[in-house]
Amino acid sequence: MVGGIIIYAPASVFRWVSIILTVSGIGLLTLGLNRFGHTKIAAYVLPCCMFLHITNLAYTGGGTILPGIANYIPIVLTTGFLLGRQKGIIMAVLCIAVTFGLALLEANGNLPEVQFVRSPIGRGVALVLPISLAAAIQYFATHHLSTSLVALQNEIQKREVAEKIKDQSVYDLGERVKELKVLYNASHILQNLDVTSDQLFQELVEVIPMGWQYPEITSARICVDNKEYVTPNYMPSNNALFVEMKTIKESKVSIEVVYSQSKSDKHKIPFLKEEHNLLNTLVEMLKVNLEHREKRAELKDYKYALDVAASISITDIDGCFSFVNENFCRASKYRSDDLEGEHYSIIMSGLHPPDYFLDLKVAMQEGKPFRGEFCNKAKDGSLYWVDTFVVPFFDDNGNIYQYLSIHHDITIRKEGETKIKESEQLLRKITSQVPANTYMFEIDEKGSTKVLFMNSGKDILNYDSDIEQALRHPEMFRGLLHDDDKTKFNNAMKEAYLTEALISVQYRVVVNEQVRWRWMQAIPEKDKNGKIVWYGATGDITPLIDYITFIEQILYDISHVMRRPVTTMMSLTSLIIDTDLSEKEIKEFSRKLYGVSEELEKFTRELSHVYYQKRQNSKFDVDIDLLIDKRGNLFG
Repeated sequence: MVGGIIIYAPASVFRWVSIILTVSGIGLLTLGLNRFGHTKIAAYVLPCCMFLHITNLAYTGGGTILPGIANYIPIVLTTGFLLGRQKGIIMAVLCIAVTFGLALLEANGNLPEVQFVRSPIGRGVALVLPISLAAAIQYFATHHLSTSLVALQNEIQKREVAEKIKDQSVYDLGERVKELKVLYNASHILQNLDVTSDQLFQELVEVIPMGWQYPEITSARICVDNKEYVTPNYMPSNNALFVEMKTIKESKVSIEVVYSQSKSDKHKIPFLKEEHNLLNTLVEMLKVNLEHREKRAELKDYKYALDVAASISITDIDGCFSFVNENFCRASKYRSDDLEGEHYSIIMSGLHPPDYFLDLKVAMQEGKPFRGEFCNKAKDGSLYWVDTFVVPFFDDNGNIYQYLSIHHDITIRKEGETKIKESEQLLRKITSQVPANTYMFEIDEKGSTKVLFMNSGKDILNYDSDIEQALRHPEMFRGLLHDDDKTKFNNAMKEAYLTEALISVQYRVVVNEQVRWRWMQAIPEKDKNGKIVWYGATGDITPLIDYITFIEQILYDISHVMRRPVTTMMSLTSLIIDTDLSEKEIKEFSRKLYGVSEELEKFTRELSHVYYQKRQNSKFDVDIDLLIDKRGNLFG
């Protein structure tokens, strides 16, 4: 005792230190176990360690005097709080047993000697500690219990809400499952291409009610254009859901879902948002199916028309047949079994050189369509011609995997073309002996010509290959025209275009720096298309022009050159007649007349010689002696 105050402390430093270390060790052990998640073990360790510590203090203190034994009270409370009521009762029984055991030991004098003695006030102070601890634990337990009850109540409410949400979710999931089943069944039905449209739509309308909230009172109707398909219990009602769409070909498609009666007679049953979406999806699926069927029908018609109109073959990228239609077999005289798997070369005629297929090869490598004419050989060795259109097909990766070929038999046309060529060659042989160029040509409003046919003939102008080329190409021919005749020629063509009249025009061309005259004559005629075509010829008239020029020159010479001596002779003769002349004068005039006569006779001989030479140089080989009037005098 110091100054009348009782100090509650151990009697020795060792006891004091041991208590501090023991309590600290218990606390650290408990905190460590909780820290690493061993909460349940910590709940057992704490009351057990406290029990051992209190028991050790009571035993080593040498007696069972309070407050040592009173410290068992918070241990019991702590055990009950941490481990439950049953464990708390077990701990209480254990503490009572230990207390009676210590009392018995003390009564028999078996306890160690008392190390220190507390005064009554000290005991009271020491007793306050376990009672305060017990009160604190009681308060904490009561408060924790209340909080736990509130938390439990909140948790129960949350669980009730969660249960409701779960039930609603389960219900909603059930509805979605029904909707998905309807979509699956609808998809399965729509994929069946072996049934008729009527069967398909009737099967579809009967599975629709299963996707709604109340399938037992749900009915449905499908309308496609003017046809409708209904469930057996369908009745029109205001409590209905309706969606309509149109296909690409404007065919109307609609589905109506009806609740035949309300769950309550007082109001309508509302349709869910998901049911609206479901109906839109079903109508969209039905619309797509109808469009697919329409396209299949259209493709079937196209295929039928194509099979009827043409020969069809399909080959892989190696050129081996994978499909041929009846027309192809009919033309090639092979059966489809004979051709499928065989290379396309089985029907090649061998008439075409390798270079003939070069454009086809390039087009196929570039993935472009190609059109060409080919001569094929049938199974019996006969030849036939086809106009072929080849189209490559691509897979999803952009690679060619097959070729579709459409063949049109053009054998008759080719035979006709051959006959036409033979006829044309015969016509060319015939017209090649004509001393002129024969033409068939068109004229446009500007006077330009388009030569449709031309044969050179025996015209001297055509001996030059460049001239023949120029005649075949009007723009080159216009360059041969004499500068003074270009306007004249072009105006003649324009006039012919406007009047559709006979063309007759003479013009000059410059060939090898020589001027030659030509004469074009052509008559118009309408072809089968109502277009005007001119048929005619042009010939070289240079010799004729030269001859006419020569005759004109003779006439000019006669009328001008011969007139001078004749006039002189007439004047001298008039003087002799009208004048009395002497013999000498008469002789003088006679000599002059003789000279004029010699001049006239010389001119006549020269004129005759030149004319003779001209006839010898002329291309015309015509004997005109019988046509000449060999009269005795000019006027007889």
